[in-house]
Amino acid sequence: MLPVVTIWLQFLFCVAVIGFAGVKLSRYGDVIAEKTGMGGTWIGLVLMASVTSLPELITGVSAVTLADTPNIAVGNVLGACVMNLLMIVVLDFLHRGDSVSTRASHGHILAAGFGVVLLAFVGFNILIGGK
Repeated sequence: MLPVVTIWLQFLFCVAVIGFAGVKLSRYGDVIAEKTGMGGTWIGLVLMASVTSLPELITGVSAVTLADTPNIAVGNVLGACVMNLLMIVVLDFLHRGDSVSTRASHGHILAAGFGVVLLAFVGFNILIGGK
């Protein structure tokens, strides 16, 4: 019983560290965008997306090369996409007034729409192409 509690405590500690680092990352990204004059969209696209996608990249590469489990790599990528969409839905639900998607620019809505279509296409192919 003790090892299970220890594992959960380690997991919760990692969640807290990631949450703290995420807040700092978004604040510093905003400061970098303001100081360099590059704009929030550009910093979000290059800096924030790169930094937040590194864990998925490392997990996917190590799952394929070290553990020889490509299914974990695919599940990691698809799970990250679904979690991002879920976060948008939760923010939309919690935000009072206009929805978050209506406040975003049309380019973001178009990109999110293409992401949903691509995710549905991949999910459909996984369902019909199973062994």
